[in-house]
Amino acid sequence: MDKTRSLFLTGNYEILSFEADFCGRAHLSALMNYLQEAARRHAVREKFSVFDLAEKGLTWVVSRYHLLVSRYPRMGETILVKTWASGKHGFYALRDFQIFDERKDLIAAATSSWMIIELASRRPVRVENLFPDELILEERALEDDFPTLPIVERLDHRAVFRVMFEDLDYNRHVNNVVYSRWAVEGMPRDILFSGRPQELEINYRSEAFYGDEIEVITQTPETPGGFWIQQVYNLASGKEVSRIRSRWKSYGPGEDSNVF
Repeated sequence: MDKTRSLFLTGNYEILSFEADFCGRAHLSALMNYLQEAARRHAVREKFSVFDLAEKGLTWVVSRYHLLVSRYPRMGETILVKTWASGKHGFYALRDFQIFDERKDLIAAATSSWMIIELASRRPVRVENLFPDELILEERALEDDFPTLPIVERLDHRAVFRVMFEDLDYNRHVNNVVYSRWAVEGMPRDILFSGRPQELEINYRSEAFYGDEIEVITQTPETPGGFWIQQVYNLASGKEVSRIRSRWKSYGPGEDSNVF
């Protein structure tokens, strides 16, 4: 590895019209897509992409995501996304992200946990044996040891979706960003039209495939400003697909207040 080269990868992205909501702000899924693209570009640069791993009969799958958003950028804004490999332990590799606006203010940060699995068996392999130490920069955008997320104990809302063809990625399963869409679409209507997610945590627990019927069950917060708890199930198999926890912030004055 070239010791003079940065362990970070940065890239600029413009918020396009079809990525914005009815308020002219980027959708949560748009931000998640930019994180995914930054991760892809970094992995390609370091020759550790899904294409490189596929030659060895392996692939990347995401296990956890934790995103904190201080401000959602507006349509037409250009943001800078910064990413780096932030650690590894056992079967898990960590990747962190920061998003900056045109004034170079930090507006979002995320941390994520990934596994490498065998394509044939779907079994995980130890990343410590595959991922070189010299690619790691042990700095975290968000401190998170990824504890187990809570389950829904009281069903307050339910939504059902069908996995569409365009939900699939290179691994032929539902792309990780789609889970964030399910989290949003699974919320009650009044919440969707009065605010947006400020914090999102996702635990990816099993794969979903084309045609699967997906159920999202939701528990409302115990206190104002508290966490929404969601679980996602595959209705055909009964498998738990993911657990999600989120906090939402209302539109209007103060919605751009800095949380960092």
